[in-house]
Amino acid sequence: MMESIVAIILLIANIPVYKKILRCIFRDREDINDAIKYSFTPDLFSLFKGNYWKDKMGEAKISAFVFCCVAVVVIEFLIIKWIIGIFA
Repeated sequence: MMESIVAIILLIANIPVYKKILRCIFRDREDINDAIKYSFTPDLFSLFKGNYWKDKMGEAKISAFVFCCVAVVVIEFLIIKWIIGIFA
């Protein structure tokens, strides 16, 4: 129970960190919108439209963003769990 509360607090407290990661990975709002659009477009359609590599790059950026955000929360959670384990 306590672990889930800590995880929820970390998810909310890291919103500024998520924004910083977003600015590091994406150039601007249009880049974000394009990446989201390409992530929902099947690769075959992108291939026929001539946007295959843009599609792959957009999907990679979205994946990198999600991975970094999850990694931040997991690392912080493990650090907190380790510190509490030391003092418990």
